[in-house]
Amino acid sequence: MRSGFSRFCRLLVPVLAGTILLSGCAGVDSFLTKEKEVRAPYFLKQQPRACVDKVGIKGRFSIYYKRDDREEGVHGGFEWEQTPELTTITLLSPLGQVAATIDVMPQLATFTVPGKPPKSAPDADRLIQSQLGWALPVSGMKEWLQGCAVDAQGKPFIASPEKKSVITKDRWQIDYVTWIDGPTMPLPKRINLVRGKDLTDLDLNMKLVIDEWRF
Repeated sequence: MRSGFSRFCRLLVPVLAGTILLSGCAGVDSFLTKEKEVRAPYFLKQQPRACVDKVGIKGRFSIYYKRDDREEGVHGGFEWEQTPELTTITLLSPLGQVAATIDVMPQLATFTVPGKPPKSAPDADRLIQSQLGWALPVSGMKEWLQGCAVDAQGKPFIASPEKKSVITKDRWQIDYVTWIDGPTMPLPKRINLVRGKDLTDLDLNMKLVIDEWRF
């Protein structure tokens, strides 16, 4: 359990409170999220949000979590490639080195750290937490990143610039902090995800900044 996490932590330097590494990503066939933030009326003029099965995302993350009753944190970059058959998440150090790769298929997840044998398990979320020491809820994030979720009452939730927050049935609070103009509708730019007993006793606080969308 600790070997993969130790390698990851050597590559991802500790986070200073409230700091997110600011760096951009580029791509020829991509929609870069450098436009101005949208206002609520923009969304009202667009078609209803629909989450898709195929999407590519590049961005940055900052994570604070509790481990052995101590607060720790890491930050870096990530690449997210999603299809119905396979989702691949690449975690990067602040310098752009590959720290870990996670491949998620419907019945199997594989966690790979450079120089180490891959680890596999049926449950992606449990496998990731066992290797890193903190949660990365891949099963939910397939839709959460795009602004779709199921709330605590089991009802579908569709985020918008004027409807920004939801608590999911598995106790994650998601806040879509800022948005950018997408080709047909607004897209999330900054997303905060927290989990814990309540907002004063968090066991994980994740901040995401999305730099690039590909559809």
